[in-house]
Amino acid sequence: MSDLGIAIIGPGAIADAHLAAFAQLGGTRPVWAVGRDPDRAAACAQRWGIEHTGIDVEQAFADPDVDVALICSPNRLHAPQAILALEADKDVILEIPIALSEADSRQIVQVAGERGRRVFVCHTMRSFAGIRFMRDLVASGEESITQIVGFFAIPRRNNEGFAGTRTWVDDLLWHHACHLVDATLWVTDNDQIAFPTLLRGRDHPDFGMTMDLTMSFGMAGDRWCIASHSLTYNASALSWQLRFCGNRGDYLFDTGRLYGTGGELLVEGASIRDLSDQNAQILEGLRSGTPTDFEASEVLATMRALTLLEEAGNR
Repeated sequence: MSDLGIAIIGPGAIADAHLAAFAQLGGTRPVWAVGRDPDRAAACAQRWGIEHTGIDVEQAFADPDVDVALICSPNRLHAPQAILALEADKDVILEIPIALSEADSRQIVQVAGERGRRVFVCHTMRSFAGIRFMRDLVASGEESITQIVGFFAIPRRNNEGFAGTRTWVDDLLWHHACHLVDATLWVTDNDQIAFPTLLRGRDHPDFGMTMDLTMSFGMAGDRWCIASHSLTYNASALSWQLRFCGNRGDYLFDTGRLYGTGGELLVEGASIRDLSDQNAQILEGLRSGTPTDFEASEVLATMRALTLLEEAGNR
C-alpha cells in the first residue's frame, strides 16, 4: 500500500511533533508545508524533506498527491481550513480544538459526512497511558470516580510557545481546558454536564487573552460525579495534572505519569510531546477504516460542555 501524502498546514512546533511521530511510524509522506509565513514554511520543508511549500492552503488541497490535511494552524483557522480540505475531498487530522464553537464543530462533522471523509481531532490526553488506564479501570467496574480535580499551567506571560514567541494568541478555554474537560468526560464515559460554573481572571494587557480560569460542573452518569479545573497562563513551567477520587482509591495523573493511592507509580508515561500512540491509531483508522478514539463526531460532547461553561462565564 502506498504512503499517504500529507499537507501540513501550520508548520510550527506541534507540526514537528506530528511529523516526528509519522516518520517513526512509517506509511506517510509529507508533500506540502503551508503557513502564513513563507520563510517558516520553507524552514519546515527543509527540516523534513518536503517538496512543496507555500501560503495558499487551497493550492495544497488541490494537489492529487495529498491524501490528508494535517491542520496545526492557529485555533481560529481550524474550522474554515478543515472545511476547505473536506470540500477538496481530503481526510483531515485536526489539532485540538476542532473549532472555537460548538456550531462550527458540528458543521465540520456534517460536511465530513456529506463528503464521505474522515476527520480526526487530536484530543491527545486520550492517548496518554495513564488516562487510558483510568478509563479502563472505570469501565471494568473496579472503580467509581466521585470527583476529578484538574490543574493545568503553561508559560504564556509573553505569548511564548514551545518554539519561541507566538505569532498568534492562544485560548485557555477552547484549547487547554478542552483537554481537561474532554479527559474528564472520556474517563467517566459521560456526554453531558450539569450546573456549569466558570470564572475568568485577568486578561493579558497586551495580547488580550484570558490568563486564568477556574471552572466546575457535575456529571450524572451511573453515579453523580463532580469536577473542578483550574488553568493558568501565568506560569514558569508546564504542569498538567488530573486527580481522581474514587470509592476504592485515589489517583494522580501528573504530566504523563499516573500515581495510585499512597503515591505508588501505576503507569510510567511517555513524554506528553510524543504523539506516536495517538498518530498510530489515526493512521490505522485511515488505512483500515476502523473507528478510533479521535473521531470528530466523538468530541462533540466536549464542545457542548465548553459552550455551556463559556455561557456560564458570560452571565
